[in-house]
Amino acid sequence: MTASDIDELWVGAPFRPVFDQALNPALALLFAAAGLVYAGKFTVTRGDLRREATFAAIASLALGLAVVLGAQACGLYL
Repeated sequence: MTASDIDELWVGAPFRPVFDQALNPALALLFAAAGLVYAGKFTVTRGDLRREATFAAIASLALGLAVVLGAQACGLYL
């Protein structure tokens, strides 16, 4: 396999983000707020392991999306 063959494999459509770039800051703040709310619910909930696990999973996903969308809002595509 030559270098030109490898280059042909990588040729394709240019990268397009899922959301419009103008929406990234607002979505990052929205997911960060939702993640902090569910992190607070996780902190307050005592005794029910299923609810704690649910709140922790939702908070983790929301805060993770907030970090990724915040990085994209700054122009850094991960």
